[in-house]
Amino acid sequence: MVSPIDKLLDKQVIVYTAVATYQGILKEISEEAICLRGKTSWHEIPVDRIKEIRPKDQ
Repeated sequence: MVSPIDKLLDKQVIVYTAVATYQGILKEISEEAICLRGKTSWHEIPVDRIKEIRPKDQ
């Protein structure tokens, strides 16, 4: 069964945390963290810090 977040793989997303907002292409999802490819670097964000993930409107 495909979860809603799996549909966002390889798409532009915005990830909201309590401290920062990240934008990039969602490349990997695990139980511990997600990985985004940003414009200049990669971001690994722990799942317990994520408040919301949304597709980026184009």
